[in-house]
Amino acid sequence: MALPVPNLDDLQFQRDLVDEARLRIIRYCPEWTEYNVSDPGITLIELFAWMTELMVYRLNKVPDRNYVKFLEMIGVELMPATAADAELTFRLSTAFPLDLANTTRATVPVGIEVASSALGDAPEVVFTTVESLTIAGPILSQLRGEDFHKNYMQRLEVEPFYAFGTAARPQVGATFYLGFEESRNISGQILRLTFRCERTEAVGIRREDPPLIWEISMGDGVWEELLPSVLEGEKDTTGGLNNEMGSNVFYLPRKARPDQVYGRQAYWLRCRFEPRRPEQGRYTESPRIRAVNAATLGGTTSATNAVFVYFENLGTSNGDPDQSFQLSYFPLLDFAVDETLEVEEIRDGEIVFVPWQRVHDFSKSDRFARHFTLETATGQIHFGPSIRQPDGSVRQYGRVPEIGRRVRVTKYRYGGGVAGNVAIGRISVMRTAVPYIDRVTNPRRASGGRDQESLEEAKERARREMRAQYRAVTAEDFENLALSSGRDVGRVKCLAPSVSDSNLPPGMVELLVVPSVADAVTVGDLSRLQLNERLIQRVQSFLDEYRLLSTTLRVREPKYIGVKARAEIVVNDYVRPEIIIGRVVDVLRQYISPLVSAGENLLPDGVVEANWEGWPFGRSLYIAELFSVIQQVPGVKHVLDVQLRQRPVLPSKEVPPLGQLEDFANSAANVNRASEQTLNLVTGRVLQIPVDALLCSLDHEVELVEL
Repeated sequence: MALPVPNLDDLQFQRDLVDEARLRIIRYCPEWTEYNVSDPGITLIELFAWMTELMVYRLNKVPDRNYVKFLEMIGVELMPATAADAELTFRLSTAFPLDLANTTRATVPVGIEVASSALGDAPEVVFTTVESLTIAGPILSQLRGEDFHKNYMQRLEVEPFYAFGTAARPQVGATFYLGFEESRNISGQILRLTFRCERTEAVGIRREDPPLIWEISMGDGVWEELLPSVLEGEKDTTGGLNNEMGSNVFYLPRKARPDQVYGRQAYWLRCRFEPRRPEQGRYTESPRIRAVNAATLGGTTSATNAVFVYFENLGTSNGDPDQSFQLSYFPLLDFAVDETLEVEEIRDGEIVFVPWQRVHDFSKSDRFARHFTLETATGQIHFGPSIRQPDGSVRQYGRVPEIGRRVRVTKYRYGGGVAGNVAIGRISVMRTAVPYIDRVTNPRRASGGRDQESLEEAKERARREMRAQYRAVTAEDFENLALSSGRDVGRVKCLAPSVSDSNLPPGMVELLVVPSVADAVTVGDLSRLQLNERLIQRVQSFLDEYRLLSTTLRVREPKYIGVKARAEIVVNDYVRPEIIIGRVVDVLRQYISPLVSAGENLLPDGVVEANWEGWPFGRSLYIAELFSVIQQVPGVKHVLDVQLRQRPVLPSKEVPPLGQLEDFANSAANVNRASEQTLNLVTGRVLQIPVDALLCSLDHEVELVEL
């Protein structure tokens, strides 16, 4: 049972202060007979009552201050904000190559700042590139068909290339390959393929929706499907390789790699004849290609919502212990691997900057250790103090920089927070001109930004860490410590061999981690639930310090199951039906979600528990629950029927919803691909899910019925 907390602010202004003072007038001042509010004496009573209430209110804040001081004593600091990540697509002013020499390159270096476009009174959000991007014209050197040993690239001007064989009717599955030289990296680029074909030879197909599947090699024999762009000016104009001249534009994945196909190494694209819908038709003859050329229109690189500061001089050391230096910008993001503090020292007769190591505290630092601490919230850097011991001696914790030596920080970043989770297409203002680059945009929503930890969140984390005692033994220990590894960890579930249905061998622990991407999940972008390798490595490294040596740790994402509800409702009179339908959809999306919504809480009172973090791991969904939730939505009169459909959700294969892609590449193709995924009807009264699974919302449907 929790210890009772006394409330020191239990006096009410009117009842306990003003009225009590008025009752005592007769005893202390019997000659006072005027009790109206207009009397100056009553005014003075109310004034002193207000001052007393203010004093009691401040007195009640003393326990909070004591709590904060206790947190400082045990070394609890506010966790810094995390920066949103975004993919930026830089488009060329003209397609590469510019000439036959094909030597022109455009380079977007690391550190280029790009800002979001102004939207009302909201300040601009700055993103900085963290990977360099080199855009050069591709070198298409191979064109191969079913007889893969033969390269038709040099023979196109002499004889046509039969894309899917010379048979009378091409067989489903027939494929041709395009090979690009490894010396020109085409991963992440916008590739345009221009075809010159023999006009109207391969009839029998629908030209607007040809039965062609494009794929790119990802290395190790893995192929990934490519979807043609549907941007204005980039749409497929080949007519299924029937038009005399036409082109296709593809946005290549950044993870594309060269691979060997039948012993030949290259960046490979392949096109396969595969009807997926009856209306696409089938070829009566193989298309005949006379020429094919490749060009690049731009490229994509990664950026983060932060401003970088390089080699900031903090001042010179005065030679005293417990020195502090102040950074110019704060709060700042947590230091990365290549970010540290340097102090001047003499090495081999020369003054050089020597890197120092950041530590959490100086408890294990001797007087020779080059250690410092950093407060990300305030931007203050501290060196070790000198403390008198019980026996009267003085101990120096950490090395003291020599007097007159300069102190600097190699690099640090500030920014981050939820403001960086900008919508698609918002990042468009280049702060620095780059040769050959015309414009920039973000084809996907930025996500992952989270504000600095609040005081209440720090209190909850302190309770978890105190229970874990900085060692990971139980499943709860692993969960609590994993949540403390960073602000980009949203939820954690630990599976141990003792958990039923876990199928884990003795000594192995599995951590199911959900990234903190509530903003993206709220708008239906389930692709952001994918765990990146950087986050997995950081959680594992953090827990390696606390786990037992005999424990094997594995970090992975949960199994996600997408749920689509179809409800028939009757609304109240004199309400706007479209508003009620939208409200029901929003409530269902918030209820069936792996993370708590980033926006306003629309769930009716009593639907979820007070400490609701999202749909519980392994909890089944009863259709009766949805009846109850929908019925409590204001404006709903009756719920006539609810049906459930479900499908597995693999975040790496998910695409953003149509609303986020309607003006960008791959929109229609992505929607078509998403619609092809089969939804299975839940025939019973309950949807059972495994212990390592979570539910997430798909596009719910609400139908209005009039009785």
